[in-house]
Amino acid sequence: MSGTLLLLAAPGDGGAAAVARALSARGGHGGVLTLTPADLARARWSHRVTSGGEASTRITLPSGQVLDDRTIGAVLHRLPGMPLAAGAENGPRAKDALYAHSERQALVASWLLSLAPRVIGLIGAYGTANGTVSPTTALVHAEQCGLPVARRGGATRGGLVGPTVPGERHAPRLAWPGGPTSPVPVDVLPEEPTAYRDSLLVAGDRVIGPRAEEHGERCRRLAGALGTRHFELRFAPRAAGPVVTEVRLCPRLDDPLHVAATASFMVAVAEDPARRPE
Repeated sequence: MSGTLLLLAAPGDGGAAAVARALSARGGHGGVLTLTPADLARARWSHRVTSGGEASTRITLPSGQVLDDRTIGAVLHRLPGMPLAAGAENGPRAKDALYAHSERQALVASWLLSLAPRVIGLIGAYGTANGTVSPTTALVHAEQCGLPVARRGGATRGGLVGPTVPGERHAPRLAWPGGPTSPVPVDVLPEEPTAYRDSLLVAGDRVIGPRAEEHGERCRRLAGALGTRHFELRFAPRAAGPVVTEVRLCPRLDDPLHVAATASFMVAVAEDPARRPE
């Protein structure tokens, strides 16, 4: 296998650090490199896009190491966004700083899109890892794929909602002294569980977790609907059986099995000749 295994993550991302350690222990690749948003912001970039829309990128990191499109085997994308320069919002050149920040975000997004077959995770217009999929949209996709999803809803006023069932809570959109019948919009949301009973991780074609046999095929359909084959479902207990309360497009990776599966997925992507440039 050739090519650097690149992890893009925020400082303190324990999941990314665990995957990097697992990859380093395996050996047999072109190296493992973790970059933070600040590392990318300090780097020197050469990014060219042809009239046909093909992009090529060369990045010189502060350490002097050079990343070229052809040297990258796989990318685990967990970026929360690019940093805004300290004081940029209020300084005398705030407008210029904000413009430079938006351009940097667009540059990162264009670079990742050019590497798309080798990128694990969604790519947003600002280079962020959730793409355009909101948490609610992800749950809607999960329900449409046949997964049991915690009920959500709402009403224009509290008196129209009706009583909660076990595992639900009412969340008024405004603080109001009228209580549950108040004349303000109210959302019906699942209770925040004190602890998750179980979770499922999708990593490529694999589904890892105690409910994988029951929900594996539904999870694979959900991967197609979300546009990513790397995400986590979190379940909470209900009387009729566990339900999905959260779809995490950046999995926590706090389970050793999830870490190992993610590392294996990165290796498989890097070894796939169809994902490498000619």
